[in-house]
Amino acid sequence: MTGLVVTDLSFAYPGRPVFDGWSAQFEPGLTWLRGRNGSGKSTLLKLLAGALPPLLGTLAVNGIDAAARPLDYRREVFWCGPGGIAFDHLRPDEYFGFIAGLYPRLSPVALAAHADGLGLGPHRGKRLSALSTGTQRKVALATALAVGTAVVLLDEPFNALDTASATYLQQALATCDHTEQAWLIASHQDLGVATAQEINLASAD
Repeated sequence: MTGLVVTDLSFAYPGRPVFDGWSAQFEPGLTWLRGRNGSGKSTLLKLLAGALPPLLGTLAVNGIDAAARPLDYRREVFWCGPGGIAFDHLRPDEYFGFIAGLYPRLSPVALAAHADGLGLGPHRGKRLSALSTGTQRKVALATALAVGTAVVLLDEPFNALDTASATYLQQALATCDHTEQAWLIASHQDLGVATAQEINLASAD
């Protein structure tokens, strides 16, 4: 089965249930995960990315089961979280090269275009640790837009972006609904683009 399939997913923090037997299917196209802050959006993306282990349930992307083949699963899922980049001793171009080694379908042509579109030109020779939160976010987003995995997870992608970069990202996302990838975007604000489906999360984060 194509896309990302979630079956009977359950997860809880100590004393705080979040998901209980939650199921969904995400086919290629753009999905907006809606919800107020604290509604479970970030937790869900961490679970789908393999960064958090579910208590129960199964995850599969294009038939690859996350529990049975975790490395193969994670090669097909790219997660762009809200925090800084872990390898902040690298420069953007070094980070791009590192990611290309993990995700061989990353497109250098698309990456260069998105890096320029997000205004990263003046910053590509600097270490990530020297960049602002917003500029680090642009590095991660340029990577996500070009990475080529079957599933791309974006958590609050517009946070910390300047107006020009937010507009560029909105335009880039508008083309994602016509790709063979499943794009899951968690955001408390309207994406401003047409989506294949919307899911409103009402559970507690």
